Amino acid sequence: MGAGASASGAATEFSTKLEAAGVNATAYASRPHRGQTSGIILNKDAGADLEVELDFGRGVSGAVETEILHAPALDSREAHITTSAKTDSLKQGKCSVTVPHATGSRLTLT
Repeated sequence: MGAGASASGAATEFSTKLEAAGVNATAYASRPHRGQTSGIILNKDAGADLEVELDFGRGVSGAVETEILHAPALDSREAHITTSAKTDSLKQGKCSVTVPHATGSRLTLT
C-alpha cells in the first residue's frame, strides 16, 4: 500500500494532501516554528502498515526527525509520543517513511 503526501510552498502557501485509494489514513501539515515544517500521518488501519512518500518540494533540503504516536485504541483522544533514533535527510526534497498500523508519525523538517 502506498500514499503520497506533500507539504510545500512559500510563506503564503502551504498544503497537505494524501493521495491513495483504499487507504484509511489522514495527513496534516503545519509550520509550528519559524523555519520548520511538520507533517503528521495517522494510519487508522488496524492491520496494515502504510508506506508514505513526503514531498517537501524539489529545492528543499534538510534533516527529517521522526516521532511515533501511540494510542491505547484507534478512537483514542490521547497519544504518547516516542522519538525515533532514526533521522533521515531529504533526497530531492522527498523522504519515505513507514507508518506502522494503528499508529501515527510526526515528521519534522529541520
